[in-house]
Amino acid sequence: MPLTEEQQLPIYVEALAFFVISTVFLSIAGRKKETKKERRLSFTSVGLGLGSFPPESNVKEPIINASVYFDNNNCPSSQDVAEMIVRPLLDYERMSHVPDLDNRKCRPSSHGDVQPMDLIRELSINGDEKLLNQTIVEHCQDTLGSGRGDLPWWEILIIRNEDGSDGPSACVIRVHHVIGDGLALVAAFNKLLTTEDGKPIDSPLSFKSSASSSSGGGKKKAKKGILSTIWSLIQATGHCLTLGATKYDDDTVFSKMNHSKMKHSGKREAVMFPTVPLDFVKKLKSAAGVTVNDILMTAVSQAIHDYCKSQNDEVLAEKGSDIQCRGLLPVGFPRSQDELNDKYTAMRNMWCMVSCDIGVGHSDIEDRLRHIHSKTTEMKERPRAYMQLQIQNNLGPCIPVSVGQQTVFDTFSRHSLVLTNVAGPADKILFAGKKVKSVQLFFDNLLTQVDLISYAGQVYGNIIFDADQLPNSEIFGQLYAKALVELAKRLKIDVPPEVVRKAVH
Repeated sequence: MPLTEEQQLPIYVEALAFFVISTVFLSIAGRKKETKKERRLSFTSVGLGLGSFPPESNVKEPIINASVYFDNNNCPSSQDVAEMIVRPLLDYERMSHVPDLDNRKCRPSSHGDVQPMDLIRELSINGDEKLLNQTIVEHCQDTLGSGRGDLPWWEILIIRNEDGSDGPSACVIRVHHVIGDGLALVAAFNKLLTTEDGKPIDSPLSFKSSASSSSGGGKKKAKKGILSTIWSLIQATGHCLTLGATKYDDDTVFSKMNHSKMKHSGKREAVMFPTVPLDFVKKLKSAAGVTVNDILMTAVSQAIHDYCKSQNDEVLAEKGSDIQCRGLLPVGFPRSQDELNDKYTAMRNMWCMVSCDIGVGHSDIEDRLRHIHSKTTEMKERPRAYMQLQIQNNLGPCIPVSVGQQTVFDTFSRHSLVLTNVAGPADKILFAGKKVKSVQLFFDNLLTQVDLISYAGQVYGNIIFDADQLPNSEIFGQLYAKALVELAKRLKIDVPPEVVRKAVH
């Protein structure tokens, strides 16, 4: 009996996946070892430089905005930032050079020797922390590429509260993603920061991406046979190749703006999540036998669920736990310490996005946690991230830029959010000689984005979104805290009073 089209499709995908795997590994095997004279930008880096999305989607430059906050009377001077932070970073090739995307390399700036003060801007405000964060978000998309007089594609923006104001100030480290990923940037900054008593900070290169953090059970993974390994690679490749053709996430009030014609409106707002003690999150993790990342993802998922419920969402009421609401999670790949210490090779992009359903439809928070833990465990056990990176770096150069951009758009528009979780320094640090009070990450994306980061025993976070699409968005912070309180009650863990307060106000 002949196979139906529905039966034939998996066979075609598996055959294509086998062909892709063969092509990728032949490409890797045939690649010459990089030398300092030959080093080129990866296709991932070139794609980030050219723009990951089609021009009509109106997405601006992919810029990492890492904010460090200071009490107002303790913000470092621009001269100290220039000498203690910018000057040492200019020793890194990609931090002192300019991307030459046509030739897939970095070239010297036409300025010759770039001066540290060239990469510092300063703004003045008079207000509280809310105004400070609004100002940071307003400047998240200030260009770092062309139009800046051929400067390297990064800067430090100092936003200083005026004398007499009680509000904090901030230094925003703004880096175009073409320069490098989170692992590369964290490693570089580790060398410039110290604890309050002047000691080198403990490296968070125990830094783990959201999808690659270690599992809570401590079980050893069973070794796979060669045929099982090949089959898992074929399945992972098929998954990566077809992700941009999967079903769109369900049209809840949180996800309704994501569709085939979606555009970046140019208007973004951010809601800060309440600061949560990391020790509290770790107690929840241990009680549930999961990871820190699972706990935080569950809180975000529950907040989205409760937000939809507060908006009388009809899709949530109709579909319940069957709702599809997926996040894209960045996965960073480790690199050797020698590579991180070499200022020629340290800056690079070795990361990709992995899809994960975050269980928004579940009404019970423990069901939600079990769902998320099963999904993140599956992500770690399957080589999807590895194959995605190999496909984008080895097959990406073989297709037109416009096709690559459309593929990225098709993948993103089918998802509901991007979610990152970064482990920062465990102790209080000095930045340009001044004590850092708190930290935040901001990334203005096509999708709604949640950025979480730990620092000095606290977890900070925010959600940044299209200002026109999520009414009554100010409740997200309270809903996030409320989810952690509910989970703690279920797991019989004491809740810190400051978290309880944030859950009710």
